[in-house]
Amino acid sequence: MEQMDIYYGLASVMFSITVILATAYLIVWFMRPFLNNGRYAWEAGAVYFVVMLIIYCIPYEVLGMVPDVAALLAVFAVLYVREKGDQCGQKIFLLVIVYLIKWFAHGIILPFREVLYQEILFSSTFLSQPELVYFGLYLIIEITYFALRFVLMYYLSYMMERAYIYKKEAMGKGELGLLLAVPLSVMTGYLAFTFFFETYLADMNRYIQDIHREYNWIKALYQVVSFGAIFSVVVFFQKIKESHRQEKEGAVLKEQMESMKRYLSEVEVLYQDIRRLKHDMGNHVVILENLFQKDLHQEAMGYLLKLETEFHETAEELKTGNPVTDVIIMEKEKEAARKGIAFCHDFHFPEGSAIDVFDISVILSNALNNAIEGAASCQDSYINVSSYHKKNVYMIEFRNNFNGKLIFSEKDRLPVTSKEDQKEHGYGLSSIRKVARKYFGDMEIEQNGKEFLLYVMLMLK
Repeated sequence: MEQMDIYYGLASVMFSITVILATAYLIVWFMRPFLNNGRYAWEAGAVYFVVMLIIYCIPYEVLGMVPDVAALLAVFAVLYVREKGDQCGQKIFLLVIVYLIKWFAHGIILPFREVLYQEILFSSTFLSQPELVYFGLYLIIEITYFALRFVLMYYLSYMMERAYIYKKEAMGKGELGLLLAVPLSVMTGYLAFTFFFETYLADMNRYIQDIHREYNWIKALYQVVSFGAIFSVVVFFQKIKESHRQEKEGAVLKEQMESMKRYLSEVEVLYQDIRRLKHDMGNHVVILENLFQKDLHQEAMGYLLKLETEFHETAEELKTGNPVTDVIIMEKEKEAARKGIAFCHDFHFPEGSAIDVFDISVILSNALNNAIEGAASCQDSYINVSSYHKKNVYMIEFRNNFNGKLIFSEKDRLPVTSKEDQKEHGYGLSSIRKVARKYFGDMEIEQNGKEFLLYVMLMLK
């Protein structure tokens, strides 16, 4: 009998460690898409496993949610340090979800384990079996229970991870409060169930499910409904994010339209200068003839040099093959110069193609705005713009130096930032991609050390 007690004790230890290990793996798998570096997720899982193992090995029992809360606080501390305080609100919410998923999976599968215990282990048929046979049945039931529990934990985590689309976007305090409202209500229910269980055990010296077998089923139903409520809140929150993104994209489009109007008005000024120069050319020729006829060669040469300077100033404004793109390049070049950024371009508008100049202006404006913003904080900052076409492929390439590391959204693979003061970043790149795909092309983003590279491909035919 003593030997069997050792077997049961070893089995209990192994099952407990398995649950800790499975939860640690869940943290790694669930948290990794939300973190800047996947290695941090493994560190978080390792910290959870070590802290829970230490608490489990303490000679006196630590009850309730204390072990998990202590371990998850340690995980939060590690992620806070490793990610330099980014996205604190989101990490708090995610760790609360991890804890609740663990509780949900345990509670939902528990009634089925109790049925197996009642129908098999506690039945008169199997109670009369040899101890090793009985122990073997116990192991089968427990292994089945833990396998189903892990599968359910994984499935619930998978649903939550898939529903949470905007994983790298900043979460404000108000958003955190909205998301935590339902989970905190669920945890209140958890405390209520725990109180009823412990009070009944203290008063009756019996487990409540032994007398009222519906207790575990009611709790499981509560957990299913609770998960559904939390899942709905996450979906609703993502829809709000999507709506917010669409509003911002609409605002960006409106701003682009206003910029286009401004560019067109500046183009009209250029044309007026050219028309004025052409109109005055006859007068200039007459003046030069008179100066030469009067042998005023020095005055004639001075006048000619002045006229040549004015002509070149006007002519130099026409560089790219289209007056709209001329104005955009000129404006961004001046803005870059004001910020001490070296600006170099070899851009040419694809004349004779079906590409609308408005679409090219969207690409240039957004890409150069991002380039100026990225290069502004760098030493020896620079921006390089070039374009070329081969057969029916038209390519635009942007290069600029950049301090930082790109983080890509899981949904659209566009760079995002977790900084709250820059959470509008990315809408311009989304506009560029839309234009590229309109012409059956695409956009590609790379980071080569301290250099940011953006390639935009459009099909000319």
